[in-house]
Amino acid sequence: MKIPFFKNTVTNYFSMFVRLVQGILVTRWLISHLGEAQYGLWVMLWSFFSYALLLDLGFGVAAQKVTATELYKKDIEKFNHTISSIFFSHVSMALLILPLTFVGMYFIRELFHLPTDATAEYIYFCREALLLSGLAATVVFPLGVFPEILVGLQKLYLRNYIIIVSKVVELAGVITVFALGWGLFKLLFFVMVIMGGTQLAMLVAVWKNIPGFRIRFAFDKEVFKGIFRFSSAVYIISIGRMIWERGMFLLISIFCGLSPVGIFQLGSRIPFLIQQVSLPYVENISPISALLHSRNRTMHLAKILMRAIRWVNFFAAGATMMVLIYAPRIIIMLFNVDNPEAAFICRLMVLFVYFLLVCRSIPEKFLTMAEEHKFLAKVQSFESIFFIVISVGGLLIVPNELIVVGAMILTKLIGTLGFVIPHLIRRTNMRFLYFVLYSLFEPALLALATGMICYWQYYLLRGQMHEFFLLALAGISGVIIYFPALYFMMFDHAEKVRVKKIISKFTGKQRRA
Repeated sequence: MKIPFFKNTVTNYFSMFVRLVQGILVTRWLISHLGEAQYGLWVMLWSFFSYALLLDLGFGVAAQKVTATELYKKDIEKFNHTISSIFFSHVSMALLILPLTFVGMYFIRELFHLPTDATAEYIYFCREALLLSGLAATVVFPLGVFPEILVGLQKLYLRNYIIIVSKVVELAGVITVFALGWGLFKLLFFVMVIMGGTQLAMLVAVWKNIPGFRIRFAFDKEVFKGIFRFSSAVYIISIGRMIWERGMFLLISIFCGLSPVGIFQLGSRIPFLIQQVSLPYVENISPISALLHSRNRTMHLAKILMRAIRWVNFFAAGATMMVLIYAPRIIIMLFNVDNPEAAFICRLMVLFVYFLLVCRSIPEKFLTMAEEHKFLAKVQSFESIFFIVISVGGLLIVPNELIVVGAMILTKLIGTLGFVIPHLIRRTNMRFLYFVLYSLFEPALLALATGMICYWQYYLLRGQMHEFFLLALAGISGVIIYFPALYFMMFDHAEKVRVKKIISKFTGKQRRA
């Protein structure tokens, strides 16, 4: 099976770009046309919608895994029974959304913190909006299994094409709704219909790519038990990840107050953005790991993993080095804030995110798909408990947000270097020294050399030009160094030949023109 790695990655990034631009435009129009109060209601409704995803219980990843192992080729009936069991598990969990919605409607004043002088008409409107959101979540939630199947098929590009079209249609629809003078309720209904249509389009894509695929109106207990053993561990991993991602802000708020939360948020925005930018590439690893592991191609998988870590390291190290040097200037330019503490947190967090991207994200995806989900769940549980204990203990002594950052870094260092990386090495039979030199050291060394040049520019030119031009100069310098390095360091022989052919075709057309 030929894996469309390049097409998947490129369309992942294009999809992310479209969603980013569409989100910015829609947010601006929502605030302009609805006002702050109704925009706040819109945000709250989508927050509740996103919390419904907690009911997934890891079944989506299970669907991705059974598809990636090509069960549909070996035994289509067993595959249909497995996906049907997952689908109807989603249906049963989705039915829990309705009673929760009705409870929320009853406590709508407290839930949305409505003012005491809110009219009965406005309260009724809020209840209707929440009911519509709950009904939409109940219908759309079970359909979330089909995008996961497309990922398992190694056809992320199909999922991305559907998402891109849906976001463009949604953007056009929002413009139309506001042009016609319609309000929040009709806008919400339109967006929910688009979301349902998007998931149904992915169901059609699955049908076309898996001959004989059917949803059976049956529930297989034995199949479900096997799925649940895997999905429950995946769910523990996702909950553990959520504890530290959301828990950092909560702990800082409880022990330090809201002002340190703002400073921490300011300092962590750029590092987390770097993490988000890397995820479209990393997403390819899960289905590839499941497929090659099922075929027992350990050596081939080890090469892919080392190369994937090397690629992530190549770009993440350069971005990290830039942020380490220019953190205060980046914060000033983006947020118009000059805060040394925020800059220090930014530097700490970008090192932490770099470590996670290079040493944790890819190994974690491989181990999840290589029947090591229980081991990973134990590590994640240990990390979550250790993080909370160390953070609370430290904050009781010194109530400072840096205690939480330090606890998180210490926790992930112990979990990753003490457990995850050694387990990865053992499971794939990687040569440890080669892994360190090839995947970790060489890309970091290039970033260090680039950083020295950029620091020299920063030291000489800071205060003499605007932040934007200083950062632009640093970016241009990085590109000048990184693009040749990309060719000589990162491309293999076949990729170099392909690049030469593209260049020769382009130069040939230029000469003929």
